Amino acid sequence: MEKIFVTTCSWLGFILLILCISSAFLNISVFGSNFIVVYGFSFLGFIFGLMGWILQRFNKLSSVTKIVGKIGFYGNLVIVFLFFPPISHFWGTLIFGP
Repeated sequence: MEKIFVTTCSWLGFILLILCISSAFLNISVFGSNFIVVYGFSFLGFIFGLMGWILQRFNKLSSVTKIVGKIGFYGNLVIVFLFFPPISHFWGTLIFGP
Protein backbone atom coordinates (compact mmCIF):
# COMPACT_ATOMS: atom_id res chain seq x y z
CA MET A 1 0.00 0.00 0.00
CA GLU A 2 2.86 2.37 0.82
CA LYS A 3 4.51 1.64 -2.53
CA ILE A 4 1.34 2.74 -4.32
CA PHE A 5 1.26 5.96 -2.28
CA VAL A 6 4.90 6.75 -3.10
CA THR A 7 4.34 6.07 -6.79
CA THR A 8 1.21 8.23 -6.79
CA CYS A 9 2.98 11.12 -5.06
CA SER A 10 5.89 10.97 -7.49
CA TRP A 11 3.71 10.92 -10.58
CA LEU A 12 1.31 13.53 -9.19
CA GLY A 13 4.21 15.93 -8.60
CA PHE A 14 5.28 15.48 -12.21
CA ILE A 15 1.75 15.87 -13.57
CA LEU A 16 1.27 19.08 -11.58
CA LEU A 17 4.57 20.38 -12.99
CA ILE A 18 3.28 19.73 -16.52
CA LEU A 19 -0.03 21.43 -15.65
CA CYS A 20 1.85 24.41 -14.23
CA ILE A 21 3.94 24.86 -17.36
CA SER A 22 1.01 24.32 -19.73
CA SER A 23 -1.22 26.75 -17.82
CA ALA A 24 1.51 29.38 -18.14
CA PHE A 25 1.71 28.87 -21.91
CA LEU A 26 -2.06 28.73 -22.35
CA ASN A 27 -2.50 31.84 -20.19
CA ILE A 28 -5.15 30.32 -17.91
CA SER A 29 -6.16 32.79 -15.22
CA VAL A 30 -8.28 32.92 -12.08
CA PHE A 31 -9.59 36.30 -10.93
CA GLY A 32 -7.62 37.89 -13.77
CA SER A 33 -4.25 36.56 -12.60
CA ASN A 34 -2.42 33.61 -14.10
CA PHE A 35 0.10 33.79 -11.23
CA ILE A 36 -2.44 32.15 -8.90
CA VAL A 37 -2.86 29.16 -11.21
CA VAL A 38 0.84 28.68 -11.97
CA TYR A 39 2.01 29.12 -8.40
CA GLY A 40 -0.87 27.03 -7.02
CA PHE A 41 -0.12 24.07 -9.28
CA SER A 42 3.57 24.40 -8.60
CA PHE A 43 3.15 24.63 -4.83
CA LEU A 44 0.88 21.56 -4.75
CA GLY A 45 3.30 19.73 -7.03
CA PHE A 46 6.17 20.66 -4.73
CA ILE A 47 4.34 19.22 -1.71
CA PHE A 48 3.51 15.95 -3.48
CA GLY A 49 6.99 15.78 -5.02
CA LEU A 50 8.58 16.29 -1.62
CA MET A 51 6.52 13.48 -0.12
CA GLY A 52 7.45 11.20 -3.02
CA TRP A 53 11.12 12.22 -2.90
CA ILE A 54 11.41 11.52 0.82
CA LEU A 55 9.54 8.21 0.67
CA GLN A 56 11.47 7.00 -2.40
CA ARG A 57 14.48 6.43 -0.21
CA PHE A 58 12.67 3.79 1.83
CA ASN A 59 10.90 1.93 -1.00
CA LYS A 60 12.05 0.12 -4.09
CA LEU A 61 10.52 1.68 -7.18
CA SER A 62 11.10 1.40 -10.89
CA SER A 63 13.74 3.65 -12.37
CA VAL A 64 11.14 5.51 -14.46
CA THR A 65 9.16 6.43 -11.35
CA LYS A 66 12.33 7.59 -9.60
CA ILE A 67 13.31 9.82 -12.52
CA VAL A 68 9.78 11.21 -12.89
CA GLY A 69 9.62 11.87 -9.15
CA LYS A 70 12.92 13.72 -9.14
CA ILE A 71 11.95 15.81 -12.17
CA GLY A 72 8.64 16.66 -10.54
CA PHE A 73 10.22 17.57 -7.21
CA TYR A 74 13.12 19.63 -8.52
CA GLY A 75 11.06 21.29 -11.27
CA ASN A 76 8.40 22.41 -8.83
CA LEU A 77 11.07 23.47 -6.34
CA VAL A 78 12.64 25.75 -8.95
CA ILE A 79 9.30 27.27 -9.92
CA VAL A 80 8.24 27.79 -6.29
CA PHE A 81 11.58 29.40 -5.46
CA LEU A 82 11.77 31.61 -8.56
CA PHE A 83 8.18 32.81 -8.35
CA PHE A 84 8.12 33.40 -4.59
CA PRO A 85 6.88 37.03 -4.52
CA PRO A 86 9.90 38.79 -2.94
CA ILE A 87 12.36 36.87 -5.08
CA SER A 88 10.36 37.28 -8.30
CA HIS A 89 10.07 41.00 -7.62
CA PHE A 90 13.87 41.22 -7.26
CA TRP A 91 14.82 39.28 -10.41
CA GLY A 92 11.89 40.79 -12.34
CA THR A 93 13.26 44.24 -11.55
CA LEU A 94 16.72 43.20 -12.70
CA ILE A 95 15.46 41.79 -16.01
CA PHE A 96 12.67 44.21 -16.92
CA GLY A 97 14.05 47.35 -15.30
CA PRO A 98 12.70 49.55 -12.49
